[in-house]
Amino acid sequence: MEQVFYIDLMEVHNKEDLQEELVKELPLPDYYGKNLDAFYDVLTEFGGEWNLIFYNSKFAEYRLGKYFDALKRLCTEASEDVPNLKIRFYP
Repeated sequence: MEQVFYIDLMEVHNKEDLQEELVKELPLPDYYGKNLDAFYDVLTEFGGEWNLIFYNSKFAEYRLGKYFDALKRLCTEASEDVPNLKIRFYP
C-alpha cells in the first residue's frame, strides 16, 4: 500500500535542517546517518511504496545550492532503481 509523505522545505536553511526535516517526516530507521548517501540507502531499501512530495522547494534550492541539486539527482536515481517509489518537487 502506498504511503504519501509531505515534506515542507520552507524552513530548510542548511544541510542539517534538511536532514532534520527528513527524520521528522519519514519513518527512517534509528541508525539513519543523516546524509545523502544514507538517504539513498533508505529510499532503495524501504521506499518501494513511498510517494514523497517535497514542497516549497524553491526556498531550499536557493539556500542549499549544489547540495539541493545532489538531493534531486539522488531522488531521480532512487526512483529509477525502485519501481514504485515516487518523488516530486514543487516550488
